[in-house]
Amino acid sequence: MHTRLKGRVRALLEGGARGTTGTAHHFIRRGLVMGEVAFAVMLVTGAGLLVRTVSNLTTVDAGFDRSRLVTFSMTLPEGTYPQPSTRAQTYQRLLGELRAVPGVQAGTAMSGLPPNRTNDSSNTWFANYTGSADADFWRKSGMVTVDYYQFVMSNYFETMGIPIVEGRSFQRTDAGSEGLVAVVNETFAKTFWPGLNPIGQRLRHCCGDEDPWSRVIDVAKDVKQNGVDQKTWSELYILVEQYADARARNTQYLPLTMNVVLRTTLPPTALSPTIERVVTDVDPTVPIVRLRNMDAVFAESISRPTLLAQLVGAFAGLALLLAAIGTYGVLAYMVAERRREIGIRLALGADRSTVLADVMKRGLQLTIVGIVIGLAGAFGLNRLMASLLFGVQPTDPTTLVAVTLTITLVAAVACWLPAWRASRLDPNAVLRAE
Repeated sequence: MHTRLKGRVRALLEGGARGTTGTAHHFIRRGLVMGEVAFAVMLVTGAGLLVRTVSNLTTVDAGFDRSRLVTFSMTLPEGTYPQPSTRAQTYQRLLGELRAVPGVQAGTAMSGLPPNRTNDSSNTWFANYTGSADADFWRKSGMVTVDYYQFVMSNYFETMGIPIVEGRSFQRTDAGSEGLVAVVNETFAKTFWPGLNPIGQRLRHCCGDEDPWSRVIDVAKDVKQNGVDQKTWSELYILVEQYADARARNTQYLPLTMNVVLRTTLPPTALSPTIERVVTDVDPTVPIVRLRNMDAVFAESISRPTLLAQLVGAFAGLALLLAAIGTYGVLAYMVAERRREIGIRLALGADRSTVLADVMKRGLQLTIVGIVIGLAGAFGLNRLMASLLFGVQPTDPTTLVAVTLTITLVAAVACWLPAWRASRLDPNAVLRAE
């Protein structure tokens, strides 16, 4: 009698221990699923914001029409071309031949290729300065700092598709004019001549009394120079053809490297042999560097956010897959544990749709808790990555709603298969097995 009683007590204790262990494992599994869902929410939200950033960057107005533009760069040897006038004449000859190529509608060249060029600020003299920028420096020296100097060939604004806001663009006749002419952008005019008409204003490129004054003939639309996600800066356009005339008698630096841009109906691969022939005719020692279309230039300028979006998107997809597998696994295990209970309910007349809904509900409850935790984490994480975003806020409601609906849908699919299997159990087979 005593031995039988001890056996029953031992059995009860072992069963209680197994029940306690089973309950602990149950909570651990549920916690892991909620954690996986929360982690997926944070990563998918970050990926969604970065994808929208890349989309905004690809459609941003850079200030010019990049369609059907092909570009390459070339560098003239300084030993062969020591004078600005010889460089300018060489560029003139090159563009003259390129513009005559069939399929080429227009052509020009420039020192800096937008939209991702380095800053080349320089001090500039003003005959009539009224702005507030560099006011102290102006009072002491008579100069202020212009952010970008752009040396361009004629037909620059027409080839690039840059709108003229006021005045007229460079013309080929300007090359032989007595006085130097210049073009400024909108930011330049607003910064240095607020409230004044910039047309006709005079400035001196740099840096002393021996340099001639230039007269402003045009205000051009702002062009993104330091990245499509950055603001526009003051920019001064200088006509290269005026350097072809030795009478220009200025000491302003003319770059050895120029970027040639052609507006054409032909792709770079079709133009490559012709361009190589033309450049070789002009100077066989000068190589063609990076022949490509302007879309490739834009793609390169946003390569960093694009790569980041791809990496975060890959991790987000993996996290979403793990969350779906975890949800499916927990529900499948729960159905296996409650197999006898479900069989009895079905034997007593429970509707199969009710069983399916009950299992789905348990799975979606875990998902909802995970989403709430994940959204709270996403708010904090997205604020840290705010500097990487463009055109979208870290708390963008559209992205958050889309992420919530996507993860809920994925979780519902993961929950459906175990729930469907539970609703299709045969109560007679279950009870016989028990």
